[in-house]
Amino acid sequence: MNYLLNRKVFTALVIGLFGSGVIAQTLPKPEAEILQSLEHNLSYLADDHMEGRLIGSRGEKIAYDFIIENFQSLNLVAKGEQGFLQTFNIKRVAFKTGSLVITNKTGEIKFEKLTPARNFPLSYSKPAEVADKCVWLGYGIEAPALGHNDYANIKSVKGKIVVIKLGQPDFNNPHAPLAAYANLEAKIDSAIHKGASGVIVINTHPEILEPDFKSIIRPVFKAVPVYFLSNDTKLDSANFVNAKAKIIVDTNSIMLEGHNVVAYINNKSANTIIIGAHYDHLGYNELGGSTYRKQQNEKPQIHNGADDNASGTAALIEMAELLQKSPYRSHNYLFIAFSGEEEGLLGSHYFVDHPTIPLKNVNYMLNMDMVGRLDTAKNMFQISGTGTSPRWDSILPSISIDDIKVKYDTTGTGSSDHTSFYNVGIPVLHFFSGTHGEYHKPTDDWELINFKGALQIIKYMYQLIGTLDKQPKLAFTKTKETIKASNDFKVTLGIMPDYLFEGKGVKVDGTTEGRPAAMAGIKRGDIIVKLDQYTIAGMEDYMKTLGKLSKGLSTTVVILREGKEQTLGIKL
Repeated sequence: MNYLLNRKVFTALVIGLFGSGVIAQTLPKPEAEILQSLEHNLSYLADDHMEGRLIGSRGEKIAYDFIIENFQSLNLVAKGEQGFLQTFNIKRVAFKTGSLVITNKTGEIKFEKLTPARNFPLSYSKPAEVADKCVWLGYGIEAPALGHNDYANIKSVKGKIVVIKLGQPDFNNPHAPLAAYANLEAKIDSAIHKGASGVIVINTHPEILEPDFKSIIRPVFKAVPVYFLSNDTKLDSANFVNAKAKIIVDTNSIMLEGHNVVAYINNKSANTIIIGAHYDHLGYNELGGSTYRKQQNEKPQIHNGADDNASGTAALIEMAELLQKSPYRSHNYLFIAFSGEEEGLLGSHYFVDHPTIPLKNVNYMLNMDMVGRLDTAKNMFQISGTGTSPRWDSILPSISIDDIKVKYDTTGTGSSDHTSFYNVGIPVLHFFSGTHGEYHKPTDDWELINFKGALQIIKYMYQLIGTLDKQPKLAFTKTKETIKASNDFKVTLGIMPDYLFEGKGVKVDGTTEGRPAAMAGIKRGDIIVKLDQYTIAGMEDYMKTLGKLSKGLSTTVVILREGKEQTLGIKL
């Protein structure tokens, strides 16, 4: 539905009843102009020329230049580290080479040059060189209870390069019994666990969806090299009879540069309110994260991220203008457009570790992520973080905007940038208009945005800030959160990892109260280097270990705290 065709001009004044008196919450800018500005800024940020605003990309630069221009036009104070900008780096890996040579009784089949969409290392392939005999393993599925076991007639795969087909026998039926065993990464992990020295994945059917080549990846690798051959190569089991193979994979370490945009209204107050939204998105899906499954040989598509999160960024610009013109002068205001959110809240994490104002003076933080698709049928948006201060419960229900309903969630953490501030003891609220089928797809375009709904969320935030303008600073409380372990994990510690950490182990960015890590005394900044009997060298070791341990186990965790090793008891 195109909401642009249904917008009306609103002229009514907004009046709110709060506390002991009546506060006139008239917006200092006409609503029709806000709608017009939202449409202009959001459609610009979500245009194809931004190329999806991937961190470190040309599109990210165009986006942050645009945000800076808007902040400058509002006469906001630059509060980054280089003017409005705060720059941070993240380590990633790029594939330099990837080759495969198969030698059988007919000769050699060579793939000497990495070719996207045809032959390439998978993103978790270990950079290494391996040459061994091949073992054809069919689909690589071990499900004897269902009458299928590709390992049944194989004496051993130890020290061999295993060859696995994509999919499962009834690939057209997602509800087939063996469909649950078709996960490619799980099949690869099983082969590695049984001792495979390398893995070749091939596609023998033209209708099966193939994995994408990722030119830039997170440096989290399997224990062996993993190479993919598409259906275009026309290889099948016959090519691997009495065959040997040599896989060579090499990588380069690269640094991607991300940029937060930070602006300030200095009202010479003791306390500051932070308002934030991330502006980065997925680009052409170079780093992964897309929920769109492209067809074979389909070119990568731009993920414009209109709702996620051009909507929050456009709303951030509007909030800056409204507060610049507002009578609310009891706080300073810090506006932050974060980058790197899609890669693990990198920009907000960097900011709380390198703040440009004293964090002790921050009263609370408001975050907007996906505020552009308010469902007109439900007429509701969600606020998370209502448990992060005891006063939210009394303040929030007093705010009423038109006939919009609000769903409250006490949780202080989540998959957006407010989490970074919650983790350092700042009360937070996270505004979210709801999920939709275009999430992380190329179809998240600006024509689908409900601009009136975004305006209503802006009005709510403006009233909230006005209500709290002359009130005392909020107290912070930790929230009790319900976190379910991933299907791959038997247990969870209840930590949020620091994804910027490049050393050995897993650095803790935050813990969830009531979960094993917090109860064991693990704190933000600790580095987990051993759990139970397993050494934790990085995230891959950590995740694998979670899959090996059982709920209820009493064991130990070894941490580094300020450079000193400590052993803590922990119950999972």
